[in-house]
Amino acid sequence: MKSERLYSLDLLRGLDMLLLAVIGPLFAAINAATPLPACIMGQFRHNWGGFTLWDLIMPLFIFMCGAAVPFALEKRKTDGRAGLVYWRHVLARVAVLWVLGMVAQGRLLSLDRLLINPFNNTLQAIAAGYLVAAAVLAVPSRHFRRAAPFVLALGYTAILHFCGDYTMVGNAATRFERWLLPLITPEGSQALALADPGYSWWATIPMFGVMTLCGMEATGILTDAAASPMKRLARLAGVGAALLAFGWAVAPWIPAIKHIYTLSFTAQAMGWCVLLLAALSLVADVWRLRKGTGLILLFGQTSLMAYMCHAFKAVFRAFGQQFAPGAAHLFGDSAAPLAVWLAATVLLVAFLSLWRSRPRRASKKRAPSSAAADTQTGMAGGAAI
Repeated sequence: MKSERLYSLDLLRGLDMLLLAVIGPLFAAINAATPLPACIMGQFRHNWGGFTLWDLIMPLFIFMCGAAVPFALEKRKTDGRAGLVYWRHVLARVAVLWVLGMVAQGRLLSLDRLLINPFNNTLQAIAAGYLVAAAVLAVPSRHFRRAAPFVLALGYTAILHFCGDYTMVGNAATRFERWLLPLITPEGSQALALADPGYSWWATIPMFGVMTLCGMEATGILTDAAASPMKRLARLAGVGAALLAFGWAVAPWIPAIKHIYTLSFTAQAMGWCVLLLAALSLVADVWRLRKGTGLILLFGQTSLMAYMCHAFKAVFRAFGQQFAPGAAHLFGDSAAPLAVWLAATVLLVAFLSLWRSRPRRASKKRAPSSAAADTQTGMAGGAAI
């Protein structure tokens, strides 16, 4: 695996993180200064039904985690089998992501079991999908790996379709969530989870696994040594187009709902993810047009820290608010939201730059060959898992 094959992975992860932490807040600031048309701002929120730009963020994170799985886990197998080293690495990563997800909720350190929900965060969804993908990757059969996402998706879809409807309160996934939470958490956590109505986490684990496995397959296509780069990209683009078309085709019967990851929504999300990866791989890996991508790479290579910073965005926003009165005095009240966004973004970029440039003790202790390998695999996998 050549290092340039990984460039597009970091770019795609970086674009996703930029959309969440920079572009979305920018449009919110512009809208606060000068109201934008509803058709534009509607792309920056989640609706019950349909597909918006904002809906793509979480699936893309999960997809990119799957894209990194082969780099992170294949080298930890012993004689091609998943042993103690393999599972120790997997469970450690799952535990770290799960705890960070609880920290990102902002309530972990309260130590109040009435406030802490065990599962309602994107990092925890990534951890769940990663665990499913690791279990599938542990099975030597290639046929099993290819069949697994279809079995998981169809099984979950059958339950949704035949055990409820697609309304916010009547769907099987949300009903399962309401049934499960009182069994594992106090009533306070149940009320907390349902404060954002309609979202399902526990029941949706199969679809988190499907999206992670889709990322794995995409990496498999991109790294197929038996095909030329253009053939690999054509195959990848074909898969993406097929997924997108399938998602659109089944939408009249199975509506696209992000909150419960219906089949049509997941297929559309994965179609866009695969097409975006193919496009970036063509530009960055084949044509090698990489100038001006420094900021995107920064967010791609520090995506986990960037996500945690976004979870505590109030800290960066407070810094930005120190500049807002001055902007209002110089440019008028409408400039204040943009001044807050600009100062908060500058601080975020500065912090991530320092974080990326920090000394890494582990890499210093490794042999040169190991360090070189980590340079290749760490770009794709280290930031996500």
